[in-house]
Order: sequence, then C-alpha cells, then structure tokens
Amino acid sequence: MTCDTSMFSNLGVSFALSEAENIWLPILKDAIRGELQPVYGGDRRWTAQVDAPVLIPPSRRDLRRYVNPMLGIYPARGCPFTCNFCSVIKIAGRQIRGQAVDTTIQSLRAAKAAGVKVVMFTSDNFNKYPDAAELLERMIEEDLRIPFFVQCDTQIASQEDFVHLLGRAGCFQMFVGVESFQRKTLIAARKAQNHPELYRDIVQMCRRHKVQSHFSNIIGFPEDTPESVDGHLAILKELDPTVASFYILTPIPGTEQYDEFLSAGRITETNLDRFDAQCLTWKHPRFSKASLESLLFDCHRKFYTLGRTVSMAAESFIRNPFSMDALVSLNQPLFSRYSAYRQRHPMSGGVGLVRRDNAAQYARFRREVFKIDFAPLPKSLELSQADSELNGMAKLVVAR
Repeated sequence: MTCDTSMFSNLGVSFALSEAENIWLPILKDAIRGELQPVYGGDRRWTAQVDAPVLIPPSRRDLRRYVNPMLGIYPARGCPFTCNFCSVIKIAGRQIRGQAVDTTIQSLRAAKAAGVKVVMFTSDNFNKYPDAAELLERMIEEDLRIPFFVQCDTQIASQEDFVHLLGRAGCFQMFVGVESFQRKTLIAARKAQNHPELYRDIVQMCRRHKVQSHFSNIIGFPEDTPESVDGHLAILKELDPTVASFYILTPIPGTEQYDEFLSAGRITETNLDRFDAQCLTWKHPRFSKASLESLLFDCHRKFYTLGRTVSMAAESFIRNPFSMDALVSLNQPLFSRYSAYRQRHPMSGGVGLVRRDNAAQYARFRREVFKIDFAPLPKSLELSQADSELNGMAKLVVAR
C-alpha cells in the first residue's frame, strides 16, 4: 500500500505495507491463529537485499487454459528516477535491489519445464540491474531458449552491447517509457532523463539486434492539446517502433503528482477503480473526459494500421517462424484494434468478461461494517525513517 489506510483501523481489515519477504510468514502465522494485525510492515517498506524464493509456475494443466502461457519474473526492483506520475518508486523504492542470479535461473528452468512459452521480466529498469549481463550470459550458456520481454529506460540508447546481449539471450521485445516528444513536458513531469532526439537511436538499435521496440506513450499531459496529440502520433509513426501503447495521464494515489492534483482540487473521479490509465480522472484544461478517452482509442487505431499489422507479422515470422513470440507479435496489433473497437484498453485483458458479482451486492456490507458507500480519496503514506534512508542510497542519475 502506498496510501493512508488509517480510516479502516479497528474495522477488521489488515494491510501489508512492506515487501512480502519481510512479512508474509508472520501474516500466515497470525491468520492461522485468527489473530491478524491491522498493519504489517509499517516500520519498513523495503528490504536492503532481496531474498526471493524460486518461483513455482502453474501446472501444465492450468497453463493449457491460455493461448499464450506467460510468467512474470522479477529479478530486480526499484527505479533511480523521480518521475512525478509513476508509482514504481513508491512501491519498489529508488534503490535498485536484485535477487540472486541463480534464483532467477532456477525460476526460468521451472517455467520452461512447466510449459511456459514467454517470460516477462517485470523489473522496470532491466538495463540498470547490476547483474543483468551475468543473468543473460547464464541464459545463453544454458541454452534456455525461452522468449522474454524486458522493460528499459531511455538511457538504453547508449548501451548497444547490452541490447546485443539481450538479442542473443532470446529477448524479443523491449518496453521503453518514452511518454512524450516534448522536452518541456518531460522536465515538468520530472522525467528529465528522457531525450526525444535519442528515441530514433533506440528503434534502430533494437532493429539491428532483432529486438522489437515497444514505445509507451502518455496522452493528456496538462500542456497537451488535440493538435499536439495528433503531432505526437505523427512523429511516433515516423520513428516506426515495432509496438506502441497509449495511456491517459493518471495521477495514481501515492505519487507526487496525485498529491499535487488532490491538494489543488483537480481530482474529479471518486471511484478508485477508474484510476486505470483509460479514464480521465482529473480536470484537464483542454480536454473533456469523453474527448480524451475517445482520443486514446483513436491513437491505437491510427497506429496499428493494416499495413503495420502485416509488417509486424512478417518481421516476427522471418525472425523465428511459428514461434510463440511471433504469435505474440501478431496478437498485439489485432488485439489493440479489437480493444479500441470495444472501447477497452488492451492491457485490461481478455476478449470477453466473466462477471462473478456486482458492486451493488456489497453496498449493504460496506455501510454496515465500514460506514461508507465509497472509500474517500486517500492521502499518500509517508515513508518511514528506514525507507527514507534506503531511498537516499539511490545513485544520482545525471541526464545527458
């Protein structure tokens, strides 16, 4: 949790404020005894060293339920940057901390044996992970041959040797948070590490090493206009990354941007379920809620043209015919267009919805137990002294 939960104190709700390695065992023991505490991990959010277990993947029987059996593995946590809209530094901290390379290798072996076809390394700055090169070399040495996806920051533009190593190890796609092509917008969002003039280098470098470039784009920054979003899309198409995803600027509870917007009275949405990067949750000076949400889906439609879909499929099948990563590559443009047609963000997942219950079924319970209809907009949770000290250890990243 990154927001204040004190309003639920003494109402039978338990909150975990720390990483699972710190507190999961005490939670289980207390649950067995029927003595759950209101808060766990309030004195420290992050561990200085990550001592994670080897992952146990789903069984082959369970994996057969999925067209694309994928598993997320988290070899390192933390981000050294200070983007004001991002929750990663509040959830994982600014100090990059990695688990043992052998733990990750054992998790990869188990995933392959279980029938997992694609792995997503969920670390937000894989190129900042100190042991990343060692991990990739081990994957090559063991000939694991399991396609994987990574997330890197834009400073990857100066790390071509690393991208070459990614390609050799089986990386098929790299997600990069470019977000905007306007330097002023990036600086205002405290994302000064991004230099738009280097974005083309990333696309070309990835192409040389047969790794797909996946550019993340945020629309609806305070300075944005309908014309500037159209201009952004035109530049993006000209740069020609393999994949692009789009999100509406969302002040996520716990972030600095959320605190600023909340104190200024700019938050208009009271249902926390809507803070999903598909909905406009604050008062934008130039966009209505309906117009910006419509523009989000237009961006997906206009980027993923028929020609791009055919090109992506051909590129992937030439690289590795009939492979799972080729199937993923074909799925991306098709599913993005389908989701835009259904007015649903592609990352909300699924072709259809399975409805098990409805919010109205819990209305009486909420009123009787918690005395509310909706939880009020939360305030951000302050860091403990221990957390502040660990965050202070993060290396200063100087933008070029």
